[in-house]
Amino acid sequence: MKSMQGLGRIILVSGLLGSAFAEQEDVPLMRPDEEKIIETQNAAFNEVIGETIAAAAKSTVRIWGKPVRSRKAEMLAYGTVVGDGKILTKWSEVERAEDSLYVQSGSEESFKAVVAGVFSEEDLVLLDISMPLGDKRELSNILLPAKFSETEWSYGRFVSAPHANGKLAGFGVVSVLERNLRETDRAHLGILADQDFKGKGLKIASVQPEHGAAAAGIQSGDVILDIDGREISGLQELRNALTNKQPGDIVKLKVETAGKERTVEVLLSNRPVFGEFSLDRLTQMERMGGEVSMVRGEFSKVVQSDMKIQNNQVGGPVVDLEGKIVGITLARADRTRTYLMSGAAVNEILKGKSETVAEARAKMELKRQKLADQRRQLMPRMRVPQKPMDPERAERHMSDLERLLGRINRELETLDGRRSR
Repeated sequence: MKSMQGLGRIILVSGLLGSAFAEQEDVPLMRPDEEKIIETQNAAFNEVIGETIAAAAKSTVRIWGKPVRSRKAEMLAYGTVVGDGKILTKWSEVERAEDSLYVQSGSEESFKAVVAGVFSEEDLVLLDISMPLGDKRELSNILLPAKFSETEWSYGRFVSAPHANGKLAGFGVVSVLERNLRETDRAHLGILADQDFKGKGLKIASVQPEHGAAAAGIQSGDVILDIDGREISGLQELRNALTNKQPGDIVKLKVETAGKERTVEVLLSNRPVFGEFSLDRLTQMERMGGEVSMVRGEFSKVVQSDMKIQNNQVGGPVVDLEGKIVGITLARADRTRTYLMSGAAVNEILKGKSETVAEARAKMELKRQKLADQRRQLMPRMRVPQKPMDPERAERHMSDLERLLGRINRELETLDGRRSR
């Protein structure tokens, strides 16, 4: 009965307060009496959820290491105990200290660890505590191997992540169900669109010679009118039409060439190494609200949540309201997104073949080289000559900006006034 009442309190408090009490700095300009209420509710929430995450906390460890050119050891990530002396954690966060790793339990006992295998495609690594197997088994009361529970992910489902000491690291709800983020697993025609085209359909700016469109005889200047009978009105409509297609599928395109329509069949391929390039401004926006994981994409199976944890707390177990371990935290993507991996996906990875450190680094270097080659090939085609801005239009933009800045200043003055009361 106490457990059920506790779960009810978790749902009620989390629903009313969101993450206000977990991260008080997210609530601006609180009065002292409001801060006291939040602190009280925070304590009550942590007391209740502490019962829920207690078991999972014993399967949670901190990963420490001394990165190259660093004077002291740093906490790099969290890890999940997946067997006797076996720890699963995030590869990109611990790679820089690969030869000086050790794991720390919730009771702050430390154990030297070495890399047992890398799963670079999912940015995971399996660590092995450096001691005889018999001694590892005796550690089970300190480092409890996680038992992943099968679960049906649903929107709005409550999930939480523990610290190794049994306290709450973060919580949130599921916002996007399991999906594939890997660009190279998506279907690709092999064309670049003419962004300035205003007519019917989608005009092709250039064709990539190594992909299906070129093999089907499609050329730059052709206009795609429909795909499999679905009318194409622009680039977004083209993306939507390919959403449920897989590499290896054949699609029928109605294409207009020099005013004449024809139908061609195109064999879809995988997208190039990276289908899109991240921009500096996008990276800055992603980092708003805290540091993000170095690797936060290209995963094959992720569940998205709004859980807020630190980037060096990724890799630990994820718990549902019943205290069952349903997965691990995989990446802190930005201010509002944390990616999780289900227990089923974790078990599948652990059954697969791992790589050595040398193999994983060689694969990553090859990927970087392919990306660099792709950028060199595509960037010249993507550079569009800039048109001079109309002076009247520029003046309107400046006027709009001045009005916006004035409004922001007025609102800030109002907030400052409220703060000083």
